[in-house]
Amino acid sequence: MLTITKDVMTGTIMMFMTTITWRNLACLAAVFAATLFVEKSSARADDWGKVTGRITVAGDVPKIAALQITHDEEFCGQFKLTDHSLQVSAKNQGLANVVIWLSTKEQIPVHQSRQDISRPVMMDNQNCLFVPRVLPLRAGQFLHVTNSDSIPHNVSIYARRNLPVNLQVPDHEPLKKSFAKPELLPVRVDCSSHAWMRAYLVITDHGCVAVTDENGRFEIPNVPYGEWEFRMWHERPGYLNEITVDGTPKTLKRGTLKIAVDETTLQVGQIQVDAVHFEEE
Repeated sequence: MLTITKDVMTGTIMMFMTTITWRNLACLAAVFAATLFVEKSSARADDWGKVTGRITVAGDVPKIAALQITHDEEFCGQFKLTDHSLQVSAKNQGLANVVIWLSTKEQIPVHQSRQDISRPVMMDNQNCLFVPRVLPLRAGQFLHVTNSDSIPHNVSIYARRNLPVNLQVPDHEPLKKSFAKPELLPVRVDCSSHAWMRAYLVITDHGCVAVTDENGRFEIPNVPYGEWEFRMWHERPGYLNEITVDGTPKTLKRGTLKIAVDETTLQVGQIQVDAVHFEEE
């Protein structure tokens, strides 16, 4: 990598002092801009923080309905499936499967732990459901979709910036797909044969993404220092726009929360979302 130091820049300025032309001035401007870029990038790339928090539902959670099994009833009916679009812990109201991701048009540094995308991410068809429900992956990284069931499954991926996918999962090997571009929102995944089956892919070019666990907790390690916009999204309401953070109500635009990452671990706090936002229309 070319590194332009301040001494080099000073020497360049002195050289041009005697014969200043418009071409020389343009060159000076380019050298100065490159110096600032190198200094800013190296400073940011050396500093990494961690963002953590917890998201819960406030109020009475809507009743979880049993799924209507309309195809392959003999096989899929044995699992007594319920609607997985809303999963809230009965113990602590933790909300699972909320996506939190760094949303930016900037080219940001990627931590060393995320630079190798040669290992695929895995999604399985298991007991007539997609597992996991929400799956992050990097642009260019391969998705392998397998089928652990004894019946055929189809995968329809409704990508927007990438080409959509509509393929049957092979019997004895994974379906392998990659996506060249990041997507602006989580991408829906369906099974054309079984209408209740659904999942989501979160495709980014930086990997600063988390999905809340069964207790509503999330953690995004190795985030570059700086003030960033993070978005929060859940499949039922979409963006989480009306939230309470440690008891303080906040109204967000497109689920965007500004977070300054400038220490080893940043606790976002306890985020609550009213149960009314999860009621199905």
